[in-house]
Amino acid sequence: MSVTSGFRDKYCTVLENEKALTSHVAGKVIDKPQLSLWMVLVPIFFVFYFFQFKRYKNGLQTFKFDFIKTRKRVLEAVHQSQVENKRVDVEALVAAGNVPDHARAAYGVWVQKLVVFFTSLLEAEGHDYSALVKACYKKKSSYLIVLHGLNTAERDLNRALFPNLDNMDERTTMAIEAIEKCTADFRRNQAKEIF
Repeated sequence: MSVTSGFRDKYCTVLENEKALTSHVAGKVIDKPQLSLWMVLVPIFFVFYFFQFKRYKNGLQTFKFDFIKTRKRVLEAVHQSQVENKRVDVEALVAAGNVPDHARAAYGVWVQKLVVFFTSLLEAEGHDYSALVKACYKKKSSYLIVLHGLNTAERDLNRALFPNLDNMDERTTMAIEAIEKCTADFRRNQAKEIF
């Protein structure tokens, strides 16, 4: 196996894990409309349910796209840097994020942590995500420290972005906190499974 294909395989493995994280979080924080028997029996209610379900599916796709966008961009940059044996241009990644000026520093910290995290995984030896993590971090506590850093950086970024939210109310705050909790839970549970 060539070095380039090895990097590509690891890139795909890490990307699949980020997609799993994204799907988990989306499934937990976006409410799916429930279909009940009476909705099927009364056609107008079934039509209403159908439109709610369609809106749910569109919302799910939009959430997943937005949630993974930066993660995927950073992972692609790390992969490309390894293939070309170059340094990752963190400033270019931050600029590509199109983040408001007051949140740029927090975004930069998060992007930098993602660069370090993904670089570590892509430089490790392993055939699946668990093997990459074990080869890279050796023990659960080391891995949890890195995950805590990622979670903290994401939380700090969310707080920095609060002033830009149009509908900053209790529901919005609860939704953001739910996203943060689901992300942290997924990572912590995965660490338990790996080690």
